[in-house]
Amino acid sequence: MAQLNPQQQEYVNSTTAPDNKKGGKQLSTQSHLQFSEIKDGVIVMRDGSLRMAILCSPTNFDLKSPQEKDAVEFAFQGFLNGLHFPIQIVIQSRKIDLDGYLNKLDVIQSNQANPLLASLMEDYILNIRGLLDEVNIMEKRFYVVVPYYLAAISKENIITKLRGATTVGVEVSQTSTEYEQRRRDLQQRTGLVAQGLAQIGVRSAVLNTQEVVELLYSSYNIDESQAQSLVNIDDVNTPVVTREGDPAMVHPEQPKEPEPDDLYSAANRQSTPQQNPTGGPR
Repeated sequence: MAQLNPQQQEYVNSTTAPDNKKGGKQLSTQSHLQFSEIKDGVIVMRDGSLRMAILCSPTNFDLKSPQEKDAVEFAFQGFLNGLHFPIQIVIQSRKIDLDGYLNKLDVIQSNQANPLLASLMEDYILNIRGLLDEVNIMEKRFYVVVPYYLAAISKENIITKLRGATTVGVEVSQTSTEYEQRRRDLQQRTGLVAQGLAQIGVRSAVLNTQEVVELLYSSYNIDESQAQSLVNIDDVNTPVVTREGDPAMVHPEQPKEPEPDDLYSAANRQSTPQQNPTGGPR
C-alpha cells in the first residue's frame, strides 16, 4: 500500500476527523455550499465575491455556410479579446420529463370523437412511450457565468484546493454600500457580455433570483429536480431545511437577538460593542 506524504495525511485527517470546533453539532448541507446568499439575481459567495448567470440560446454551427462559420468565429474571437475579466461557460444537460405531456394526450385521445384521429393519437402515444423506454431525451441549456472577485486569485497547490473544496470556509461580511457598489460593477460586466453575445447572434437573458435558485437546485439535486419542482422563493421562510423527525438536526432553541432586515448591515452591528445582562461589554 502506498504511503502518504505529510501534506496528504494532514488533508485526509482534516476531512475525516469529527468537527470539534462546532461543539459536536452536525452541520447542515447548506453550510457546505460555496455561496451564502442569492439576492437581486446575484449569487453572493462565502469569500465575498459575486456571480451573475446569463442564459444563452444555442446556435447550430454545422448548418451554417463556410462564410457564416468564419464570421461567427471572428466575432467570437473579438468578443473574447474585448473582455478584461474571466467568464465561465456552463453547459447543463437535463432529462426531459414527458409524463405530463403524455397524460394530457391520453385525455385528449379518450375524448376524441373521430375514430381515425383517436387511432393515430394512440399510435403516436405508444411510439413516444416506447422511445422513452429505450433512450433518455435530453435538453441542453447554455449559461455564461460572470464573476466579480474582490482580490486576485492566488496560486495554490492541489492539497490546498482540495482542502478548500471539502471544508466550510469563513464567510466574509460586507456592508450594504460595498455590496451595492460591487453589484453595479457586476451588472455593467454582465451587460457587456450580453452585448458581445448579441453581436455573435446569440440571444441572452440575465437570470433573476427565482431562476438562479432553480438553476442551483437542479445542479445540486439532479434526481430530485426531475420529479419535484422547486417552490416559489417567496414561500420559503426558513434559512435551513431539515428532515422531519431527524434527531441529529434538532437542537434546542437558543435565545438570540433578532436578525437585521439587511444581511449586510450585520457587519455594523458586529463592530459595535454589545452589553451583556450584567452591564459590561460582551
